[in-house]
Amino acid sequence: MHLTPLDTRKMPFRKTMRGFDPDQVDKFLEQVSNDYEKIIRENDEFATRIKHLEERLEVYVKIERTLNDTLLTAQKATDEARLNAQKEAELILRDAQIRAGRYEDESRRRVHELESEIVSLKNQRDSFLSRFRSMLKTQLELLGVISDDLRGGTSNDRKSTIETIDEETMDEIPPQPNITSSMEL
Repeated sequence: MHLTPLDTRKMPFRKTMRGFDPDQVDKFLEQVSNDYEKIIRENDEFATRIKHLEERLEVYVKIERTLNDTLLTAQKATDEARLNAQKEAELILRDAQIRAGRYEDESRRRVHELESEIVSLKNQRDSFLSRFRSMLKTQLELLGVISDDLRGGTSNDRKSTIETIDEETMDEIPPQPNITSSMEL
């Protein structure tokens, strides 16, 4: 049986002849009841306080879980971002290498085209010079024939004049350097 302060106060005792002093017993019981009531109130306050603290603790535990989850999510996001950045860097590097290869191939192709064009231009120049020399020779011979006819000169004079003009023309044309048809990069 659980006693309450009221039970302590109202507890009936039998009276005997040689018993305790009823006033003293009543006083003592009143004091015990008051102390017991005080302890019950304190116990209730502590229980309420414990309940409140447990509720607060539960809130803090939830906050801790949330923070841990957030921290794990942030760590995963950081790791993912690092991994993505690394993959992107590899893709950029690979793309740059591919572009560099294309530029190198394009440059080599362009150099080859330019070398071919240079060779073609040299051939055209040589052909032009050859035709021009031939035309000059023909014109000089014609000029020699006309001048001989006008002066009444000999054909030996005409041949030596042509040879002199031919040598002078050749000396005026500068020699061309030999350019190879393929260049190393």
